[in-house]
Formats: sequence, structure tokens, C-alpha cells
Amino acid sequence: MSLTDPILQFQQTRAQVPFQPPTVCTAETFPILLAGVPALRKVPGLATLEDAGEAYFTSIPYCLSGEDRQKTREHLEQVYGITDRDSMAAFCQNELWVHPEYLDFESFWEGRPAFSLDELNPGARAAFQRLSDFARQFQPFVGRRGFLAWDISETLGHLRTACACDLISPEEYRELSQHWVEQAAAFHSWDEYAVGLVCGAAYWAFRMGGDQGAEDAAAYLDLNLRLVEQLLGSKQAWAGRMWRRPQGKAYKLSPPEMRALLQNWEGPDGCLATDHITVLGKKVGYCYREKPDSQYPDSGWRFFSGEETDEYANDVNNVGVYSLNTICNYDPDILPLLTAPYGTAYARGEDGKFHAESFEAPEP
Repeated sequence: MSLTDPILQFQQTRAQVPFQPPTVCTAETFPILLAGVPALRKVPGLATLEDAGEAYFTSIPYCLSGEDRQKTREHLEQVYGITDRDSMAAFCQNELWVHPEYLDFESFWEGRPAFSLDELNPGARAAFQRLSDFARQFQPFVGRRGFLAWDISETLGHLRTACACDLISPEEYRELSQHWVEQAAAFHSWDEYAVGLVCGAAYWAFRMGGDQGAEDAAAYLDLNLRLVEQLLGSKQAWAGRMWRRPQGKAYKLSPPEMRALLQNWEGPDGCLATDHITVLGKKVGYCYREKPDSQYPDSGWRFFSGEETDEYANDVNNVGVYSLNTICNYDPDILPLLTAPYGTAYARGEDGKFHAESFEAPEP
């Protein structure tokens, strides 16, 4: 049986779950819920699910006594080497995060390598290829989101534990959690987050397992699947919870999904694009480059789907200012066009390719 078969079965099972009226997820409870999987692990000194009751998954955990608080601190130090805010950040970055590695692998899969393999010695090159080959089986399930869910879950799990034993203050917890809440904008549902989490867990176990990596990955994937199923089946946790989305426009791509596609660009990189592209996710159908006002960091490029009416395109609420790299992420087909001079226009033909068109500067 393939390692990914249980994930596919999980998705099929979840697709058959009857609709449940959603429960609002507040800004305060969202980061705590994101750490649902770590919350299911027993930590010395922390109040248990039986102690905390229904609020266990939606409130910062606590220790029942000063003695318990010391037990939790000793656990963090002895198992993870965490003694303060800085050592916790270093541990998470060095021992837990795997999404940055996925981004490196993805750059090679897509033919835009982030670095040259020649920079690595033979042993490191072989290790990189081994890990890349293992990670690639999860790409159909996670796409551009990679293993981000694992990094979010594990980091927030350590933050909740550190806050419970007063290693960090509640204010520091909220401050440090905010970054990961923003990263979670890459997901659209708890089911999607759960799939990314178990894929990241399997990769982490494979990376850490050495010669036993494949066996460890299979076992850890199975364990984490059972944990997310428990959370998705509990109304105290993820069941029926709305996925919290950032306020404002619902962009098709979130910041964590952006890749550095535009390399070695010189000069201003600002541009304009309509919501047809950034919100609706349509391909660029027409674009032009006009000479911009030199007082702004503007490249002069303007991007449209080609389906906008004049009234729509002239409404400032339907147009945004972005970096060229951002629009390249929405439509990489524009990359070869960007060095064209001012006074250039292109339209996408029926063959799907861009063709030069005569350019007339729009009326101010």
C-alpha cells in the first residue's frame, strides 16, 4: 500500500460527512485551535482535557500548581532544550520547521532551482535528492501550501505550552502567534489544514528517522491521521468550526503561497492588476506598459483578464497595487514580457500565447 493511500481515504471519508451549521471561530480561539494536535499530547504539569473541560481546545492551557508549572518547565528544557523565548524560537526553526525545505524541493520540481546542487558536497546532494523524492509524493495533496500546516501546528503547540508555565507572557504568546495566524491564510478549511499537517508530519518523521525513516513516516502519518480525525469529530475542537479568513479582499493566493519567481529584476517593481486576476484567479489576458511617474516605485505594467468592462476597470475598488513578483505568481506566463519597453502591449490569443498589440496610452 502506498504511503499516501490513507490520506486519499481520509479525504474521501471527509467528503461524505454531512453538512454542519458552522460555529464562529474568534481571533482569540483560532491560534489555540490551530495547535489542536499538540494539545492532544500529554505534557507533564499541564492541565488535561478532563481538568479543563469544554474550553480545553479554545483557551490557553494552564498548570494546576506551582509544582506543576516547574514540571512543565523541566520537560521543555530536558526534552527540547527550551529555557526561554529565544531557545524556543531556535528549537522550532532548527528541529521542527520543514516547509522551507519543501520550498527548495519545489523550486527544482518546477525548473527554477533556488540554488545549484553543485554547491553541495556528494553526501549532502544525495541526502537532498532522497528527501526531495520522498516529499514529492505529497505534492498532489498539499500543492503550494507544502508542509506549512505542520510548522504552524508544532510552533503554536510549543507557544501554548511555554505560556502555560509562564516561560512567556500572554502578551508574548499573542505577539508570536500572530505570524502563524497570518500564515494560516494559505488554507481554506480545517480539512485542508489537516491534510497538510499529516503530510508534513510524515515528512518530518522520515527526515528524522535515518535508516528507519520510511517506517517512522508511515507510523507517524497513521498517528497524526487519527489525531486530526479526533479533532474533526469533536465539537469542542474543529468540528463545525468556520475557518477564519483575513478581513478584506479574499485573494486567490495568500502570502505563504508566493514564490520568488522574478529573479534579478532591476528598477521599480510596482504594478497594477484588477481583481479579476488577484481575487477571481483568472489568467492575464491583456497587459501594457506605460511610462510611469518617476516619484513612485512603479514599473509601468498594468494587468487585466481582458474580460473587464471599462466601468469595472475604472473603479479603483477593483484594482490594486502589487509587486511584479506577486502577479507572476498568479500568471507565470507574463515573465518573458516584463523587460519589454514602455509603450508595449500584449494580448493573449486563442492559442494561449501572448502577441504584441499596438499601444495607445490610456487617457488620464
